[in-house]
Amino acid sequence: MNTLLKKMTFLSLMTLSFCDLSISNTVNAKKLDDDFLPNSIKNFIKDSLSEYSVPNENQFIDEWKSYDHISTPRFAFSDFNGDSKKDYAIILLSKNYKEILLVVFLSDNMHSFSIHRVNIFNLNENLIDVFISVEKKGYWQTSKGKINIKHDGISVDWASESISFSYYWKNDNFQIFLYD
Repeated sequence: MNTLLKKMTFLSLMTLSFCDLSISNTVNAKKLDDDFLPNSIKNFIKDSLSEYSVPNENQFIDEWKSYDHISTPRFAFSDFNGDSKKDYAIILLSKNYKEILLVVFLSDNMHSFSIHRVNIFNLNENLIDVFISVEKKGYWQTSKGKINIKHDGISVDWASESISFSYYWKNDNFQIFLYD
């Protein structure tokens, strides 16, 4: 019985440590979420978009933290084109700090992506004021009524312009959706 109690205690401690590790990794993930980008995307940015880099969260104005729907201002991960594969929307900062590029990597397979340069925003200050997040699929309100968006979109909040809009996949391209 003493041996059984030791084994149960050991298993309980192992379970607790695993839970603590998971919580710790979640906290670290927010700080290092670019580690979750596939290497093929990191390499593409480094090689083919070399005039840009993935900014750190401290390069964004602090206002992004007040938006409840944003967990990180520089990435949005979802299935944007409805093929059941994880796609990546990323904010990139030009090396000269003059512009921000919103680029989307649509997954073709595990290591291959089609790349879409969705928009370029001019940067007036040294801090980034454009934030992205996932806009859930469903019915979106327009001035002419509701429209049904079939796949998650990319929500853009542009703080200095006090404007929000989304991009959604339609007819093999990203379309802009301006809110009322």
